[in-house]
Amino acid sequence: MRVLLLSMPDCTPHFNLRRWRPPNMAMASIAANIQGHEVRIGDLIMRREGVKQTIQGLMEDYKPEVVGLSAMSFQFATARRIATLIKKIKKETITILGGYHATLLYDELCLTEDSRPFDFILRGEGESSFGELLEALEGKRGLDTILGLSYRQGDGFIHNPPRPPEDLEKIKLPDRTKRLWSGNHFNGYILDIIESSRGCTMPCSFCCMDKMYGKRVRAYSIPRVIEDITNCKKLGTGYLIFSDDNFALDIKRFEKLCDAIVEAGHNDIRYIIQASSSGIASSETLAEKMAKAGFHIVFLGIENASEKNLKRLRKGNILEKTRLAVKKLHDNNILITGGIILGNPEDTEEDIAKNYSFLKELDIDFYADQILTPYPKTPVRDEMLQMDLITNKEDYSRYNTFWANIRTRYLSSTEIQFFR
Repeated sequence: MRVLLLSMPDCTPHFNLRRWRPPNMAMASIAANIQGHEVRIGDLIMRREGVKQTIQGLMEDYKPEVVGLSAMSFQFATARRIATLIKKIKKETITILGGYHATLLYDELCLTEDSRPFDFILRGEGESSFGELLEALEGKRGLDTILGLSYRQGDGFIHNPPRPPEDLEKIKLPDRTKRLWSGNHFNGYILDIIESSRGCTMPCSFCCMDKMYGKRVRAYSIPRVIEDITNCKKLGTGYLIFSDDNFALDIKRFEKLCDAIVEAGHNDIRYIIQASSSGIASSETLAEKMAKAGFHIVFLGIENASEKNLKRLRKGNILEKTRLAVKKLHDNNILITGGIILGNPEDTEEDIAKNYSFLKELDIDFYADQILTPYPKTPVRDEMLQMDLITNKEDYSRYNTFWANIRTRYLSSTEIQFFR
């Protein structure tokens, strides 16, 4: 079968697409694990200026029999429009929705007209289930045997039991050669994305990652990570983003990976990661090893300058650990993107200003100032609903951490947006 995998063109307004355009790594992973079919990846962030014409061209030239679409919550409206267009061009085309939004809200989605252009919904990780669904479409197995699948029956959907997290030892290396378009870049360098682990054990109230990956961490072997870096370098990659939720959960493993990168000669490219302040601060040798291995930018989860807000976000009092982590990274010439979350329930204008003062005090290189977003199925959404502080409950297209979908006890959504 001819399979087309589409990732959405929507991105948060924080991104300067002239400076960088990151690729979709998950689609490359799914493509590598589909056997016996012709697969292509259409990363629509590379065709933002002409999405409709691009879809029409792909349907005419490639003639896919199956189209898989992946979307986060703020991208779902676009995925629905694209699937509707695909059905209009050729109604027999099988459409499959996956990604975070489908995983979090599949039940609610299937009860509304929003599900109309989709034939199937895949919940959770897709490396195994996508291939199994293709087998079912060929008549080789029953739909009811595929864990994590929702499929139409009559006027509604049948929801199979959830799929357990993937066994990473069985996951093949991503196949980035299936991408239809090149041009992913960061500051003039070819940019790609890699992962060394999935999942996070942190209890942060604003995060929904555990709904996709569970509440534990699964790590790839270090030789497997090195092999993936090797493959990226063969494609000319100069910058690599690690997609791991928190790279500093296992410090000993992190240090071993740094050593392995140096030993393999892969410290000639630059790496970008996200990590917790606590993890970075906990080691006397990690930052130095990171610098030797080529780690260039760290998105540091500072979260907030208020002890009260840190407690509410379930981060603990990490202010001193943040100061120490920043010092360790800067002492080794590693740049820091400081992640902060604004718009907590008790925030005043002064509270928001204190966050920027804190970043300035620490001499943070880049700011990643996000507005608290009440993502579906998160504890913070439940809390904000109870407090009647959510001003936009249903338009998920604005759930990208840039727009204010909440108010505080003292500030309106408009004021939060303005102060940010």
